[in-house]
Amino acid sequence: MSGPHWMLRLRERLWGLPPWDAGRIGDEWFRAHFFHAADLVAQWLGGALRLPTARLLNFGCGDGITDLALVLRHGATAIHGVDIRREYAKLPRIAREQLGLARLPAALTFETIAPGAPLAGRHAGVDGIVSWSTFEHVARAQLPPILRDLHACLRPGGVFFLQIEPLFHSPWGSHLRRYDDVPWHHLLASEDELWQAMEAYQGELQPDEVDFGFADFGPEGYKRWVFSEYQALNRLTADELVDLAVRAGFTVRRQERRQVDLPIPEALLGRYPEELLRNNEILLLLGKD
Repeated sequence: MSGPHWMLRLRERLWGLPPWDAGRIGDEWFRAHFFHAADLVAQWLGGALRLPTARLLNFGCGDGITDLALVLRHGATAIHGVDIRREYAKLPRIAREQLGLARLPAALTFETIAPGAPLAGRHAGVDGIVSWSTFEHVARAQLPPILRDLHACLRPGGVFFLQIEPLFHSPWGSHLRRYDDVPWHHLLASEDELWQAMEAYQGELQPDEVDFGFADFGPEGYKRWVFSEYQALNRLTADELVDLAVRAGFTVRRQERRQVDLPIPEALLGRYPEELLRNNEILLLLGKD
């Protein structure tokens, strides 16, 4: 640990975190991750470990907003976020704009990793792992080794909270709802038809669907990036995820599968089980014995 970082941690322990004001929040993406996502993570992890004393690893931390909220609002003191992209590099600016936060807390550290890069050699013995809407983006071939590696990162008795929403076979499992609001359209239309629907869309995007990467791409570039993310989805089901986790050595401590109540198109009823089509979200608390 570097000297300045150690001194900053000591300063925060003695005098507290820098001031911040949630009343300044004007961005709906930020609000959703600062409140809803962070509260759900804290709720699921909080029954199994103490956030103020736990060492946490966030696999697929994205822009780091949820990690920041876990520190500021839920008392976490050590979170290391890893991701294959560097969206978290924007967090100091975003936190200044949305919270008036002069600097990030010393409890937060971030790292860019290569897809599938092992972590256990450098991050063994963590108390808890978090993964928020990440595993649907991992290549299928990498899922078993990544889950085994994350199992190796946990100390015995540690826990892993894993969430995916939306699951691929649910109404908006394509992740294209920003541009195409037709339920299950990705299961009914060809890829070309989906792209044509996106290209034709000229309306405003829902504020809570516009992340802080939008400005990097511009409107048309963002469309192309979102569509490429759709093409790369692994189409993982909830049952497959649970099976992979158990095969990697985890025990399932708790799970919740959330459903949507919409009329299912007749064309899909014979092709997929109704449970699969309605299951929009899975929340898992996995343990290491």
